[in-house]
Amino acid sequence: MFPELSNIKLRRQKLGIKQNELASLAGVSQSLIAKLEKGKLEPSYSIALKIFHVLDSLEHKSEKKCSEIMTPKILFVKKKDKVNRATELMKRHFIDQLPVLEGKHVIGSISESLIFSKLMQIDKKKLLSMNIQEIMNEPFPIVNSNMPASVVLPLLKTTDAILVTENSKLVGIITKANLI
Repeated sequence: MFPELSNIKLRRQKLGIKQNELASLAGVSQSLIAKLEKGKLEPSYSIALKIFHVLDSLEHKSEKKCSEIMTPKILFVKKKDKVNRATELMKRHFIDQLPVLEGKHVIGSISESLIFSKLMQIDKKKLLSMNIQEIMNEPFPIVNSNMPASVVLPLLKTTDAILVTENSKLVGIITKANLI
């Protein structure tokens, strides 16, 4: 959902910046900002996007970034690995989940809770000897390392982990343990 244009003035004032500063950062004129704040102009989508992008980045400027709270060492399994390998890695490193990779691409995920739920359906010995690709879940969400942590942390309510990339390269993982 796109923010309300009427919020521009309030957000700008909360940040303590002048119209000309916002205009300069957004690459628009000060008079355009004044007209927007008075409700006398309907901007194009691209101009509104620029202004809200500047406001968002200024509001999140002092927040921690994903790169500051992530764990840089990512343990992972491959789709052809056995489920037993995943359980051993989780036990040895005291973790609850692992991304599943094929080459350098994330193709899925496996977690302690997934394995536990499969134990209710499949014999333990059979389950542990299965390939991970046979039971894996969808991949964890992937975010950029510069993303403000406050924006992505709500994702942890619905997923076991968040993967962090920088220049399309996997550089870290964020779990609930990173927050504790």
